[in-house]
Amino acid sequence: MKYLNWNLAWKTPATKAGRLIQALVAELDADTVCYTEVVRTMVPEGHSIESHTDYGYPNDGGRRKVILWSKQPWTEVDMIGDDEMPSGRFVSGITAGVRFVGVCIPWRDAHVKTGRRDRTPWEDHLAYCRGLKRVLARYSADRTPTCVVGDFNQRIPRIGQPMYVAKALADAIPADFMIATEGLKDSEGGNLIDHFVVSPNLSIAITQIVPRFSPDGTRLSDHVGVVASLKKTENRTRRCTARLPASRRNAGRVATLASSYKQSGIVNPESSEIKYAP
Repeated sequence: MKYLNWNLAWKTPATKAGRLIQALVAELDADTVCYTEVVRTMVPEGHSIESHTDYGYPNDGGRRKVILWSKQPWTEVDMIGDDEMPSGRFVSGITAGVRFVGVCIPWRDAHVKTGRRDRTPWEDHLAYCRGLKRVLARYSADRTPTCVVGDFNQRIPRIGQPMYVAKALADAIPADFMIATEGLKDSEGGNLIDHFVVSPNLSIAITQIVPRFSPDGTRLSDHVGVVASLKKTENRTRRCTARLPASRRNAGRVATLASSYKQSGIVNPESSEIKYAP
């Protein structure tokens, strides 16, 4: 089954970029989509669940930090997650036997220089990570196949963010979960901040990276999209150790990850091609 994760940077159907995105999403024909920073009118008909409207910034009612869309109905929907998590940036539910946890973790300067201006750098990000840790511990205990997906606002492996921030995110993710997007790069050579993280009873292959620009040069978003194939499976016997936030990582870490992906039959995103509707 196919899954898409994409931050749409508030594009609307009234713009050329918005219409190109809608056509592309239809062509990709994913079974489940995690939209972040999305306007509701960008979401096609189907079954969707969404985060709370209040994410601390002005909202005319149509913007959502997270919407999860599926071809199948949702159950066990949660829009809160944990009381410490900043509101409006979380939604979770079960569709087709998999629990999806949609996240839009606050960026470094959330409410620092804009919005309420009552936060210090990374404050909301760290609070979200602490709450997410409790949420994922709870979900992990019930053994439902789980996929955490969305905008994490951190590059993995760590590039630039303080060590304590990288550690907070690493601590939030159960030790036996795998960050499938770790070390993968977009077509411009940058590490991703939009991720797929899966529990041991899911196997995953990253199959495409959707570029920021269409072939005619139209900027679709300031984020790439990530396409994955997921299926339920027996628990993995190996342990994911790739995300320990060390000050200096082994220079061969990304090469090793890429090699293991190749051996597992995962498509190299840099070689993937997608067609754009005119």
